[in-house]
Formats: sequence, C-alpha cells, structure tokens
Amino acid sequence: MSGKNSLNLLKNYGNDSSSDEEVPGPRVSTKRCLKDGDNALNKRLPLPEGFRKDRIEYRDDPELHDGRIRSFAHERGNWASFVYIPITEHVSLERLVSYIKELMVDNIDVKPMSDLHISLTKTVVLRYIWINPLVKTIQNYVKCFKKFVIVLGAVKVYCNEERTRTFLGIEVKSGYDTLLKLVNNLDKCLSEFNLPPFYQDPSFHISIAWCLGDQQNILESVLPQINEKLDDLKECYPEDQWYSVVEYLLCKIGKIQTKELLCARHRETEQTR
Repeated sequence: MSGKNSLNLLKNYGNDSSSDEEVPGPRVSTKRCLKDGDNALNKRLPLPEGFRKDRIEYRDDPELHDGRIRSFAHERGNWASFVYIPITEHVSLERLVSYIKELMVDNIDVKPMSDLHISLTKTVVLRYIWINPLVKTIQNYVKCFKKFVIVLGAVKVYCNEERTRTFLGIEVKSGYDTLLKLVNNLDKCLSEFNLPPFYQDPSFHISIAWCLGDQQNILESVLPQINEKLDDLKECYPEDQWYSVVEYLLCKIGKIQTKELLCARHRETEQTR
C-alpha cells in the first residue's frame, strides 16, 4: 500500500471533535451501591428481555472451547463485558493465517480467531443493575467522535496477562491517536463504576490467530517470515483489504451487543446469534 494513498484516505475522514482479553475487572463495591442508591438492595431494576434468557447453570469445561481457561469464574448475575471495534475479515487475512498454520504445523497448534476486532477496554465484570447506566454513560463519552480510518501495519506477538494464551495480531499503523482518545474517554466512563482502565501505552491490534500457553519466543522467532508473507499479500490484494473505516463501536455484555454509532444519537441493540 503506498504512503500517498494512505494519506489520502486519512484526509477524507476527521478525527474526534476535539482535534486510533480477557482480564477481570473488580465488581462494583457495596460501598458504591449504597452511596449511589439506598434502594438498590431492596428494589432491583427489571432485567432487559435479552438478558433474562441466560438462566441455565454454568459449568466451565476447557474441552468445550479448545482448552481455553477462563480468566475469572462464571457467576450467575455477573456479565462479562467489553467495548471493541469489529473488523471485517477478508480473504487476504485468511491466506495469512493459513500460511502461519502451515509454518508452525510441527511446533504449535495455531487456531484462527473467530471474530476480528480491536479491543478498547479490558473484559470487566458487571452486575446486571449496572448494565443500563453503563451503556448510557458510554454513549455520552463517545458521541463526540467522528468516523475515522485505521490502516494495518505489521504482525506482532502478544500474550495475555495470565500467560495462558499467545496471539498473533496485526498492529494498527494509522489511527492510533483517535483510538487512544477513545480509550481515554472509555477509561473515564469505567472509573465511574469502579472498573479498571485499559492497558498503559496500548498496542492497538487485530488478533488474527492464537495458541495455548506462552509461545511468545517461538512465534517471535518466525515473525520475519510472517511479515514477509504479509508484504507479499499486500501486493496481491486490493488496498481496501488493509484499512477499515470505523463508524461505530460495539459494547458486548454477555450475549447482548449494543452498537454505539459515532456522531449519532441513537443506539441499536441486538441479540448475538
């Protein structure tokens, strides 16, 4: 992708109006619940229809999800939640993941990511009484942002905080400043609910593949080959497969997604199929 074309893309989209997983967050403290509403313990807010359906007993079994281990235990009434930007998967990325799988076939069982995205918050734990207030607060904090463009750069290796999974991700080359401003606003939003902020000095990226355990050293040893293949694919596939126009964020709470449109006043909610 030429630098000139990338600059032209960025000129066509504005930044925000003022000028780019799985770690548990602390539950909302009893102190906050009592401070913000004495009736919260006596009178519960009605649970949205989409959330009432998830009432079955849960037993965590790593064999059901490729050996992955939950970062925190599932508890009834708690909802794992995070905010992210969805990314469309193109044939070019499928080709890259296939190449990586073949490259590592004798060493590591590499699996493709099922949903491509850029995380803007950690995965936090919500009690259901805070779902609607949090969503409304997120709306207020992101409504000032305009749609913008992100351009993909090189492949890097990432490991989760527990060192139980290792990821291969494509780092964001352009759009970083706007993503950082979004994260700063979302951090302010989460702090109102005593929830943890995002990582310091984040490396925004799209995870495209993963494997079990801490395989960082092994994967970093083959990064030159992977990035050489990536450069070849960028020459073979259209430019629009290597950038993305960000028009909305998704907030996922359990199995429910809320779509937060940038520079829009309304919100769409849909059940994840």
